[in-house]
Order: sequence, then structure tokens, then C-alpha cells
Amino acid sequence: MKLFLRITGAVLLVFGLFLIIASISINVIQSREKESALASFYEAQPIPETEEMSEDGLKTVSLEDGDDTLFGTDDILYVVRIPKIDSKEPVKEGTNKSALSASLGHEPNTASPGEVGNCVIAGHRNYNFGKYFNRLDEVEVGDEIFVDTRDTTYKYKVSEIKVVNPEDIEILDPTEDEQLTLYTCTPIYIATHRLVVIAKRTEENA
Repeated sequence: MKLFLRITGAVLLVFGLFLIIASISINVIQSREKESALASFYEAQPIPETEEMSEDGLKTVSLEDGDDTLFGTDDILYVVRIPKIDSKEPVKEGTNKSALSASLGHEPNTASPGEVGNCVIAGHRNYNFGKYFNRLDEVEVGDEIFVDTRDTTYKYKVSEIKVVNPEDIEILDPTEDEQLTLYTCTPIYIATHRLVVIAKRTEENA
């Protein structure tokens, strides 16, 4: 009996170590692929807009790690940088599983950066520190957010932070000024609500 327990314990230990190593390896690969895609983004030519339609409601974007699908440079619309939390994330069009598996997602039918209206971006609240919108709760009113497009960089300043219910889809509504809305799930392990960060475009570009 004791021998059986020792063998079982050893097997479980090896299996646990395998899972840890596999998880670390996947994160390293994804991180390298993201950095490579970001580096290429700043040198790439403009890409055509997609015509993907969005579903109604605020997506659940907190606990899933995605399907480990890596992305190509041509998928990136622009890059969102938040210096306060040392965040630099690519943005794809759409908020479906494919789009959010390796990046942030732009809500279709909302404004694009630099346009009058509400540019809405969703992101996973990944368990990995600093990944996607994992640290979005550290952002404060007055913090700066930058959006790098292929042509220029737009500068925004955070004006409001709030927590809403998933049914509160008015955060997707158009605005009469240039607004950037970021949202993710909160609390990170429960995901019962949505953390919303609203920023207004400043007069000058970065």
C-alpha cells in the first residue's frame, strides 16, 4: 500500500511539473510571436478593413486563455499602449474567440481611433500578470493611453472608470467626441461584472 501511494505521488508530481512547463512554454512562444508581430506592424503597409459583425451584449472576456492561436501581422489594426501598467497590446477586428485568443478586440460598428465617436475595445482578463487587460484595474483617472495606427499615434486621457453589469451595453453607444472605451471582466476570478475605462482624445497627437 505504501509503495502504491509513493508511486501515485511521484506520478502526480511529474504530471504537475509537466503542466507547469507546458504552460510556461506556451506563454513564452505567444510572447515571442506577439513581439515579432508588433515589430512588423510598425513597418507594414496599411491593411483593408474587415466587415465582421458584432453580436449584442458585452462579451465575457476574463478567464479564458484563448485557443493559443497565434496571429499574423496583417491581422493587427492598431496597438494600444498604457504606460501606467506597462501594457502594449495589438488589436484585431471583432470580439469573437478567434480575435481575443491572442490580442485585444475592436467592437465592430464602433468608431476607429481618430474618428468622432466611441472606439470600443475588449480584452481578456488573463491570469498571467500583465497579459491583455490583466492589470486594467490599476489604471486611474488622468492616466494616458496611446493608440498607434500605421500612420500616426493618438493620445487619450482617462476621464472615467466604472463597473457595470454585463447587460449594460450602453458603453457601446456612439459619442459626439473622440472617445476610447476599454472593457474587461471583473473580478478577475469571478467575472460577474465589467470593468470599463473611458478615455477622451487630447487635442495633440503623441
